[in-house]
Parts: sequence; C-alpha cells; structure tokens
Amino acid sequence: MAQYTQDELVFIDETSKDERTLSQRCGWAKKSHCASRRGVFICGQRLTAVAAMSCDGIIASHVIKGSLCHKGFLEFIKHSVLPHCTAYPGKHSVLVMDNARIHHGAEIFELMEQFDIVQTMLT
Repeated sequence: MAQYTQDELVFIDETSKDERTLSQRCGWAKKSHCASRRGVFICGQRLTAVAAMSCDGIIASHVIKGSLCHKGFLEFIKHSVLPHCTAYPGKHSVLVMDNARIHHGAEIFELMEQFDIVQTMLT
C-alpha cells in the first residue's frame, strides 16, 4: 500500500447490528461449574451499514434492513462509490476492503476494470 498516495485511497467496510450485538458469547465460571447466561432470546431486526471513507471523510454510505449480500454490495459500489472515483492514478482511484466473501466475484472485478479502478484486499 505504500505505493499509493493518501488521496488515491478509499476504504470500504460494513457492519451490522441487532438485539444480540451487545451480548457476550463466552463466559467464565468457577472450576467444575458451567457458565450460565441469562438474557432475552430476541434477535430483533438486523440493520447493516456500509460506507466508503477517504481522507476527505465519508464519500458514500448506505443502511439496509437485513444483511448485505453480494448483489447489494455490487449495487452500492456501482451507484454510490464509483461516481466519486476517478481513473488510476487519480483521486479516489484505489478501493481498499477486507477479504469478506461479498467483496469477491467476477462482476466486481469487471466493474473495477471498466472504471480503471485499483482494488486492494486486506487480509
């Protein structure tokens, strides 16, 4: 990543929340005792937020009900992020994202090539 300038970089990530977000999944108990957890078993409605951020701040964001799928991520890139991008080596020309499954796929790579955008995966 050292070969890119800070103006070229755009970071994309998503997060989600439902009623179980703050509950712990692991616990501690005394030796020979089982850990127990009390709580309401309500999943509630899941909200997912996805955003693209550069040194200028957040350039695109979207919140949906439910989980974000590959198709939804592709639509976000196409309609919300790419209008703010320029061809490499211009401003906002390198998209940096984690290695999530929805970030992969031939359609996304073709879209990046079409707009001459560099895609970098963080592992």
